[in-house]
Amino acid sequence: MAPIVWQATRWPATEYFELEHLEHQSVAKGNITGFAENTPFSIHYEIAITAEWKVSSFHVKLQGKEPMELKLTSDLHGHWFDKEGNHIDAFDDCIDIDISLTPFTNTLPVRRMHFDLNEKKTLNMLYIRLPEFELQKVEQHYTKLDDRMYLYENADSGFSAEIPFDEHALVKDYPGIFKRIY
Repeated sequence: MAPIVWQATRWPATEYFELEHLEHQSVAKGNITGFAENTPFSIHYEIAITAEWKVSSFHVKLQGKEPMELKLTSDLHGHWFDKEGNHIDAFDDCIDIDISLTPFTNTLPVRRMHFDLNEKKTLNMLYIRLPEFELQKVEQHYTKLDDRMYLYENADSGFSAEIPFDEHALVKDYPGIFKRIY
């Protein structure tokens, strides 16, 4: 699959993204560069995804003056563990993740779950707010509007958007937030 480049439209940032399909899993890799609050950042993430589109692990690394790193693994049944193997019960029932600075993670529930037309599904998400590295459990809704359009709703913030996907179920544009430029 060819690489994708998304440009953020609300803040100065660009992401170079690749999805690599291996024998029994896929690996999503993104490099996001930009700046927030007059501080430049460079973030690299890797997400290991099973053939059923469940996240088995993710690794996020911030480079710069104050580097940060986060790596969590999942048992694929809604339980998350830190790099020492400690269970993090605050994220129980979260199958999918949502990384704030990339539109890619919207693909995860769309690919993992079957949706009928106009069907709305409620999901608990492990939300990773970057570049702050703040983690929280949030409730999100996805509704299939047509074969390549979904309504996304964040139950906690009230934010919603109609998101178009391409033939691979990857976000084309995220209205008002990200624009695919390659």
